[in-house]
Amino acid sequence: MLTAGLNALTVLLFAGTVLSVVGLALIYLIARVLKNQVLARISSRVLLGGTGLYLLVLLVTSFTSRGRVLAPGEEKHICEIDCHLAYSVASTTAESLGGGLIREVVTVKVRFDEQTISARRPRNATLTPNSRYVALVDDAGNQYPGSTDSLRRPLVPGESYTTAIAFEVPLKASGLRLILRNDDPETHVMIGHENSLFHRTTTFQLGA
Repeated sequence: MLTAGLNALTVLLFAGTVLSVVGLALIYLIARVLKNQVLARISSRVLLGGTGLYLLVLLVTSFTSRGRVLAPGEEKHICEIDCHLAYSVASTTAESLGGGLIREVVTVKVRFDEQTISARRPRNATLTPNSRYVALVDDAGNQYPGSTDSLRRPLVPGESYTTAIAFEVPLKASGLRLILRNDDPETHVMIGHENSLFHRTTTFQLGA
């Protein structure tokens, strides 16, 4: 199963790091107020060392990651902690708009994978997806964003639907691929997430 890298372990590691940073920062401030130089020195060194270690692991994980281009019909799962939504490209059409522009319409299939839900989650409970980012990217790295409104539809386990997303791109753009990913800001500093700094991205090949 190909995922965006968000899972319960990633979230716990991130949350634990944030709580540790906040706790150590408070200890350091209290130590400074109390003029306890030993405690202030220890807490600051642990804070800086721990933060540096986290950033090092994040960068190593990102630099050793690899990008993938999924063929039409291949799924990418975006995790919502206790369940996954699967995305794939169903079809693509294009039409000329004149003025050196074309409209690419990509039909995306969205599926709530019932095999990924937590045992504690009711089978009839709906899921409203987190923030999404969608765009076409060309071989030069230029991105042409589209609307994510239709990707916000609530789903129950096992349900699926298709939605058409339109993009306006230059006629000269080559090698167009679809980017569809989570857009929550905290994912940019989560170890192993495809949104993290320098991490390779999974994209979708467009249909013929």
